[in-house]
Amino acid sequence: MKKDDVYIRRCIDLSKKSLKDDELPFGSLIIKGGRIIAESGNRTKIDGDITSHAEMVVMKKAQKVLNTQNLSDCTIYTSTEPCPMCSFMIRELKFKKVVFAVHSPIMGGSTHFKILQDRRLERIRNFYTKPPLIVGRVLEKEASEVWDEWRLKENEPKDSL
Repeated sequence: MKKDDVYIRRCIDLSKKSLKDDELPFGSLIIKGGRIIAESGNRTKIDGDITSHAEMVVMKKAQKVLNTQNLSDCTIYTSTEPCPMCSFMIRELKFKKVVFAVHSPIMGGSTHFKILQDRRLERIRNFYTKPPLIVGRVLEKEASEVWDEWRLKENEPKDSL
């Protein structure tokens, strides 16, 4: 089994836990040197903070654990393509690689808004570097099944991602 599959599978497990916690089904983790530095599901309701997306939570944790705002030697994994807010933080923290399972054509920071690959951000040298490597559709079917479960529960249309 590939490394990316192992970590995305863990993100899918975290997204399932989020769903059980009455959160949107997102899960994310950060790897450095083959070790999980931080992991979380969505926490917007639990924390009472709309910015507590799974990716934001793990990025905050990783900065504390590693005592740095430069995560250029880290990879972030997430069950669903990061939104624009999370994508800007991924770029500012200088991740080398972003791996996700499900594309988000409505809210995606890569598919729709192109933040993750926007080379113009490099002009703001104090904050941004080159775009990260983006790997999508890793275990997409398994991750999509969690979203299907949420859609049934919430009576949402198929294209609501």
